[in-house]
Amino acid sequence: MSTWICEPRARLRAVLVVMAAVLAGCAGLPDIAAGGFGLSGRAVERAVLAGGEVVVAGPPGFCVDRSTVRDDETGAFALLGSCASISNSARAPAPAVPAVLTVSVSPRSGSAISAAIDGLKPYFTSQAGRAALARDGRAASVEVLDTRREGGAFYIRLRDTSGAHGELQQVYWRGLFDVNGRIVTISVTGFADRPIPSQAGLALLETFAARIRSESRNAGQTGGEANKEA
Repeated sequence: MSTWICEPRARLRAVLVVMAAVLAGCAGLPDIAAGGFGLSGRAVERAVLAGGEVVVAGPPGFCVDRSTVRDDETGAFALLGSCASISNSARAPAPAVPAVLTVSVSPRSGSAISAAIDGLKPYFTSQAGRAALARDGRAASVEVLDTRREGGAFYIRLRDTSGAHGELQQVYWRGLFDVNGRIVTISVTGFADRPIPSQAGLALLETFAARIRSESRNAGQTGGEANKEA
């Protein structure tokens, strides 16, 4: 087999191994939502993760819930929501579009989304890919509704019928992109009683991705402002 065929497949396999761990880091979202998300009182505007290489900050009105942050050698995870809701303060800002955002960060691996992006749509529409996306790990639980490629990022709109969603929509957007040698996965999920239209969800996802990329360009220079409370 020709080298030009083997190398892309090898890159895709390497990325998929890393992505499997990253996507697994998002599986706790339904439990958080069902358990009363928004009452921790521990809201910060941004969080520095992955040894200072990834700075997480959301669109206007969103804050990181510090009680959800996990950051160790296996990767990092954080959940974001309304600053007003998390801090339990009407004086704190709130987003124009109510949603729950998540971000997962891979360990440093040398794999990159941009290098394997051509193979991501076939993968995520396959049985193995849908199982990786499903919160219960079952391919039958996920239907991929749309995929987009933009600026080295890959975006997926999907329906997950796993159950245990608490107050959240079954249909949501997820994005994957590279930041400082890490694979970052983000999601934007609306509430069942206030569903987010597809285009509004995609716009919010793109804004979230752009904010993380922008903040992370100056990673290591944010200092004490990185964990400023809302």
